[in-house]
Amino acid sequence: MAISSPSSIFVHDFREAAPYIDYLRGKTLVIGMVSSLLQGATLRSLAADINLLASLGVKLVLVHGSSSQITALTEAAGHTPHYHDNRRITDEATLMWVKQACGMLRFEIEAALSVGIAHSPQRGKRLRLASGNFVSARPYGIIHGVDMGYTGRVRKVDTEALRQQLNQDAVVLISPLGASLSGQLFNLSMADIAEAVAIALSAEKLIFLVEQEGILDEQGKLLSNLSAAEARSLLANQQIASNQHRLLHAAIRAVENQVQRCQILSGYEDGSLISELFTREGTGTSIAQAPFMRIRSANTGDIADIISLIRPLEEAGVLLKRSREYLENHIGEFFVLEHDRQIYGCVALKVFAAEQAAELACLVVSPHAQDGGYGELLLEHVVQASRAQGLHTLFALSTHTGDWFLERGFSAAPVETLPWARAQEYHASERRSKIFRLPLL
Repeated sequence: MAISSPSSIFVHDFREAAPYIDYLRGKTLVIGMVSSLLQGATLRSLAADINLLASLGVKLVLVHGSSSQITALTEAAGHTPHYHDNRRITDEATLMWVKQACGMLRFEIEAALSVGIAHSPQRGKRLRLASGNFVSARPYGIIHGVDMGYTGRVRKVDTEALRQQLNQDAVVLISPLGASLSGQLFNLSMADIAEAVAIALSAEKLIFLVEQEGILDEQGKLLSNLSAAEARSLLANQQIASNQHRLLHAAIRAVENQVQRCQILSGYEDGSLISELFTREGTGTSIAQAPFMRIRSANTGDIADIISLIRPLEEAGVLLKRSREYLENHIGEFFVLEHDRQIYGCVALKVFAAEQAAELACLVVSPHAQDGGYGELLLEHVVQASRAQGLHTLFALSTHTGDWFLERGFSAAPVETLPWARAQEYHASERRSKIFRLPLL
């Protein structure tokens, strides 16, 4: 049945979000926010979404920028800013404005985050915020003969102190200022801090909220998914705008150092953060260390691995038995999930073009990787592959794992909704599997 009424749309969206809510509960997200977003309605909208995430049990570290506010203060004072290597040179006068800007922003953000969420259990409950000297700094130094002054680099992240605050359900707020061991303050980059904190905490995700919709190519087209290698190639070939280089470098280093994902998305788009975290399609640009994990079309060389994955479930009666000959003849329907050149999962997609439908079958993840979220990734891959072919409906048949499909947005369906050829096979079988349907439009 088509999703049309407001209530059915809500139910569908809630069901789709539920597994992501469960998955992210207790996980650590580091969110870097460019300074231009931190005012007016945009700040209020972001604060509401951050409050919502905290209420769902997500551990949050927020890192804000200050560049826009520093520029406004220096221009008002008639001071000409100077840059080198795409970084602001911070002299003594500029450092004063840096401190002023960071102080104003900190209190503006704290005020916005102190507003409770209306019509929710969080109504009237203020978010607990923690700020402090979690990041120490050192001077950036002299670059190509240019003294960067009080512009600094991240020296060290106090990981233990951060974890203590997060374990006490506080949201940590970090400003782009850091003190050296000698007590001198330095102007730091938001991207550098967010990267360093995400790596130190082994965060699940590093998220950058920026002005653009994500990483754009030289034609201004959004790049939705990038591997670290692809991102490095784009940078090396000058195919990314120069104002996005620092963000992309930070994202690459993060995913190459145990951060699972980095997302770069628009902070101006209302609800983009929620859409990215709780929908299959997401938004913006997603970056991962793909060479170590990818989903690809299977080939005949993968048959032995597929058999080793599915055989125990076939013997237990969970899966329909498939012979080697069957797999050889239908290998084109299979995808495999490969991690560090080892196959940890598989799934099949059988297309019924006349009915604009497809069947998801043989979704299996190795017992050694049950907690890796690989089943979700295989499902997402099949959904995207089906949509790319213009299909309208995805079916799954199961005798044992129906709840798993229901939790991920499928609904129970009668046999009459199956494509005609598949319905005939169903009637001829004695398995009497339950049928689950996912609309793709």
